[in-house]
Amino acid sequence: MQALLWMGFVTQGIAAEGMKTHTNRYFLYSVDYPETWRAKDVGKVSAFYSPRESESDKFSENVQIVVEDLSKVPGDVSLVDYHRKGVASAQKFLTDFKALEEVTIQWLGRDTIVMKYSATMHGQSFMFKDYKFLIDRTAHVLTYSATAADFDTYLPTADRLIRSLRVSP
Repeated sequence: MQALLWMGFVTQGIAAEGMKTHTNRYFLYSVDYPETWRAKDVGKVSAFYSPRESESDKFSENVQIVVEDLSKVPGDVSLVDYHRKGVASAQKFLTDFKALEEVTIQWLGRDTIVMKYSATMHGQSFMFKDYKFLIDRTAHVLTYSATAADFDTYLPTADRLIRSLRVSP
């Protein structure tokens, strides 16, 4: 059992069996992740890494949560505008970028853009699934990254982790 900061109150969070709870107190969110995975906060990013399948496995499938303060960006920033800028940036930096699916859903009471895409990095094929939403002038981006060969294998676990997100308003 872990203490969670939720809307200014400390509550006890109980993760499902086989899961741990990670709380980012700076950005006021928590998420449940598999106990076999490793959690790490670096600056504005919380990252959750799968265990390597073998000694020869060079990539840990992962979920990253990025929170970006948009309060200093002039004018209104819509979710669609924020998403388009992210896609344009990905197209510049990722080789063979290809959008596979894109849909807007209601999640956590907010419009959320979910996008699945593929790209090549260092000669290897990867797939990604992003969830993007805004709370006031703060963007939240949750990204699942995996080798193309392992994407479907880890997708249920990554989706479970992502959908466990709890954000304090």
